[in-house]
Amino acid sequence: MPLEICPGRQIWERYRNHEYLVFVDESFYRFFGFVAADGNFCHAALGIPIDNYAQLQVMLDPLVQAYNRRVHQQIGQNPEEIKFSILRNLPLAFRLRFTREILRCLIETGGFVAGFFSSTRGIVMERVRTNLLDHVDAVPDDHGALYEAARAELLAQFQGIGQSGLITHLLRTPFSAISALLRSFDCTFLVRYDPRQGSEDQAIRDALAEYMGLLVRVPELFGDDTGYRGMEINIRSHDDLGLQLADIVAGEVREFFRDNPEPLIENSTMMLITPESDEPLQKFIEINGITFKNGALSPMSSGLARKLVRRNSGNIISYYYPILSAGMLTCITDTGQYRDLEIPTRLISDLLD
Repeated sequence: MPLEICPGRQIWERYRNHEYLVFVDESFYRFFGFVAADGNFCHAALGIPIDNYAQLQVMLDPLVQAYNRRVHQQIGQNPEEIKFSILRNLPLAFRLRFTREILRCLIETGGFVAGFFSSTRGIVMERVRTNLLDHVDAVPDDHGALYEAARAELLAQFQGIGQSGLITHLLRTPFSAISALLRSFDCTFLVRYDPRQGSEDQAIRDALAEYMGLLVRVPELFGDDTGYRGMEINIRSHDDLGLQLADIVAGEVREFFRDNPEPLIENSTMMLITPESDEPLQKFIEINGITFKNGALSPMSSGLARKLVRRNSGNIISYYYPILSAGMLTCITDTGQYRDLEIPTRLISDLLD
């Protein structure tokens, strides 16, 4: 499994049985409404042992001051906070120095980062695939009407306070992954999320608390306790360095997927992945002595692997590989498949539909 051999494992082992503070931020472009097929949504998380957060802030203070000076020199204004939208336009040499220093400090303090990405098309196609389960073996080539029907379903489903329903839906995968990672080290975690508006924030908090509670009903996968200790949505990002760093990671993840189409199309298929489907390479998990199919595997191309494994200025997310959660990035392909890019194994893992 990727977690067993990823470079971050030896870092997180040092903090077994600790409580983590996990900062979560989002980045999106023409996503809500599901109109623009090239729209996208990204969630990123940055976790740190809660007892080390003050130390991390002190360690990064010189970098924050350097960022403030650089921004003032470039645009003539004093920034209120660190933002990816500003950082990405600073000189590349400074941006790389900034990234290396964040990485160094997070390694020293036991941190991790995680990223999840989907295009608008991916979200709609995932619903298309779900609707076809138990009916056909593959999404038909001519699926325009199915796509529009799925889009209409999503629009009808995710109504109400702001976009809280949709955001909660999108947060479930990152929350499950974070819980699985930290429970592997017997850690608990508290989430801090950048607030939007009061009623919407409360709806998100309540829905995710219910969802995390449901996970303990599958103790074979998540144990008797998910480790989740609640969510804080009352601190603005300009008052919290952790949320600002999560914004940076979200920006780097989103930029990687926008600039590189391979993760969203490589080895993707219109064939549905089910317990009965027959792929050349399959992934299984064992629960209570019974083996279950978990998905399909395919080799990652050498070109895609190089972009993620080797540090390169064209894909700055590659710098974060040593602390990337389980050594993976997660996305939904343009054909609607939930996908883990398993960097340690150089495999692509597409989950069951």
